[in-house]
Amino acid sequence: MTKNNPNQTDAKQVRKQNQASQQQNKNAMTEEFASETDVNQVRKQNQQSMQKMQMQNQNQNQNAMTEEFGSETDVNQVRKQNQQSEANKRNASGQRANQFENGSK
Repeated sequence: MTKNNPNQTDAKQVRKQNQASQQQNKNAMTEEFASETDVNQVRKQNQQSMQKMQMQNQNQNQNAMTEEFGSETDVNQVRKQNQQSEANKRNASGQRANQFENGSK
């Protein structure tokens, strides 16, 4: 073995240091990213979230339909209003009174 000059670089020593450094970086990356995120778990959570949102949307749509058509219209109230309107037409007086009874004049 020859004695190295202190001003010369030992290539083998540099390679060893580089390999050790690369291994440390690899381990650090694995620890930082691999153990934090479980891809399958994320997919499962995303799927559950989508299903939950779809259920909420369906419930909202059903509620909206019920509110718009089911509870707004009281059939008996409409019939009563129609009867009152017909009675008012029959009791009307003046130039346009009863114009709709026998068709248009």
